Amino acid sequence: MRLRQRARRGMAAGAAATALVLALAGCVGGDDDSGPSGPNGYTLGATIGDDVRAWVDVSETSGALDVILERVGQSQPLGVCLGGGGTVCVLGDVATAPYVVFMGPAGENTTTMTWYGGPVEMQRLDGVDLELNQVFVAAPPPGDPAALSYSFSVADASGAVIYTQ
Repeated sequence: MRLRQRARRGMAAGAAATALVLALAGCVGGDDDSGPSGPNGYTLGATIGDDVRAWVDVSETSGALDVILERVGQSQPLGVCLGGGGTVCVLGDVATAPYVVFMGPAGENTTTMTWYGGPVEMQRLDGVDLELNQVFVAAPPPGDPAALSYSFSVADASGAVIYTQ
């Protein structure tokens, strides 16, 4: 008798657990148009190409900028860049798939990078207060890591160069 009662309770508990799992599965996933979610506290600043996302966070206390580049579907980031105005980070493998993050001066500016002698337009990241800094990112062509060569030119809205590095 006791064995039969335990079996009934076990089956009832198993059925309840299965129903709960199925109900919760209906709440997870789906197309809610929320877009990709990045690291806690970061906002999506840009997508480079089809599969690289640039996440950005601005420290509320110091104003330092933190940029994480990640390839969709990979668990490890391509690289992390932390700094402020004038910071440059070359991430990834320069010989096969380089990425460059440049933290430039404040304002509505455009930045062109010269990479191994050729111009490369950089993409400004969203989510950064332009009165404090700007963050640009680019995916230049591969180059020779032993002879790394790059520079930056920042122009204001009228096209006048206001900063070079």
